[in-house]
Amino acid sequence: MTNKVLLIRPKNIYSYNNYPALNLISLGTQLEKAGFKARIVNCAFESDPLKTIENELKGALFAGISIVTSEVPDAYDLVKFIKAHSDVPVVAGGWHCTLFPEQMADSEYIDYVVAGEGEEHILDIAGLLKDGQKGGKKIHERKIVDLESLPLPDYGIDGSIERFISSYLTDKLSEYVRKPMRWLPYESSRGCPSQCTFCINTVTNNRQYRKKSADKVVEEIVYLVKKFKLTHLKIVDDNFFVDINRVRNICRGIVENKLNITWDGECRCDYFNERMLNDETLDLCKKSGLVQLTIGVESGSSHTLELMKKGITPEQAEHAVEQCNRYKIIARSAFIIEIPGEELHDIKKTISFINRLRKYPYFTCGVGTFRPYPKCELTVRLLEEGYLQEPKSFYEWTNREIIDMYTSAEYIRPWQVNGKYSESAAYYLNMESAVRLGNHQIDRSIDRLKNDFFRYFAKIRNRVKFYGLSFDKKLYKKFLVNFYKRRGDLEKSGSYPLSCVGED
Repeated sequence: MTNKVLLIRPKNIYSYNNYPALNLISLGTQLEKAGFKARIVNCAFESDPLKTIENELKGALFAGISIVTSEVPDAYDLVKFIKAHSDVPVVAGGWHCTLFPEQMADSEYIDYVVAGEGEEHILDIAGLLKDGQKGGKKIHERKIVDLESLPLPDYGIDGSIERFISSYLTDKLSEYVRKPMRWLPYESSRGCPSQCTFCINTVTNNRQYRKKSADKVVEEIVYLVKKFKLTHLKIVDDNFFVDINRVRNICRGIVENKLNITWDGECRCDYFNERMLNDETLDLCKKSGLVQLTIGVESGSSHTLELMKKGITPEQAEHAVEQCNRYKIIARSAFIIEIPGEELHDIKKTISFINRLRKYPYFTCGVGTFRPYPKCELTVRLLEEGYLQEPKSFYEWTNREIIDMYTSAEYIRPWQVNGKYSESAAYYLNMESAVRLGNHQIDRSIDRLKNDFFRYFAKIRNRVKFYGLSFDKKLYKKFLVNFYKRRGDLEKSGSYPLSCVGED
């Protein structure tokens, strides 16, 4: 019986492909440790993905495909193709499968569904198939994985890994790190104990915080930095700072090993206090290379923050931004507008709050209209009130309009108090922050001048909160597409380096 396992990453509808598939790399590492041979296919990088998959199916024990909602259309076509051209079993996992395991298991094109973390399930399924016990369909329910026992993901399993390492990281931190930049994502913990009403962690029972020890983290970081000659590490934990003593020990380890790297991670605003992110800790983080924190500010309205069950205040958020600014750490702040229950004055409070925070040079922000993550408290409310309908099958999720409704960051939705205003506000606030294109990315002086013009015009709109007659938005979208085409990103990868245009 063969030991070969094919792992597939589908294309997503937004042509976004900036990060390696760390989940597939972790699964592949587990499989290889157990004596199997893993092969990862990233469909966005293939000129003919179906042909590549057809070739790789030969002699495969099974095909594993990881799916998020924006990848469903391509994933559906892929599994249908696999079943039409082989008898290789299909194993589906990822966030979409965790949210809708029964729907996925009902599909004629899927044999096994993994809900939640897959490192142990993938070995169970591989062993079952290796022994020739195909059996009937089965949903593998969520298990809590012991992160301390997991091996360090073998990033080299992904044949495209160097492409990611040397690729442009679109965060604002790229203005401040040394060049050429070499980076990788790294996971040191899973789960977030917060109970935000809009978050996928709440609905997938991922609030239980699990972590690797500080010693293990430092050991793995040292290895990765030396093996891949990294200059930056992007810590992708849902909430890296839950155990602040562990964070301090990790920072000390980075300093003691003289790694000379930069790093960034995610943090809550209310952690900036004397017990956790105090001056001593921020100084230590900065010495270890911290250059950016992504903080969930979410809103400038206390009423909206209560609807979100965010557990913070605007005052705490501004204090967090101010502290980051003191230590020259980029405060990459996330905001959501059009939360169900918000009023227009709440949205304008958020715009005013963002305008005020612009006085801090190290503040930047990304703004989106509320995306109704399936199963979360706010989404359930919208379903009950008839504003939203949830697809009943894997196939129904292939509809682009439905996916946009659930996942697009800038979108007009039926429950919004002023959808057109909010969609444009989000776009212009992001334009001012250079979310899609910063001058540090631009070589030609004429393009820098054009970009400055668009950002200046966006700044004026944001200060007066006027978003009508948006002719400049259409010109900006055209400018972005032409810029990336001329630079060659589209031709080289088949996708833009970020969702540069935005959705109408």
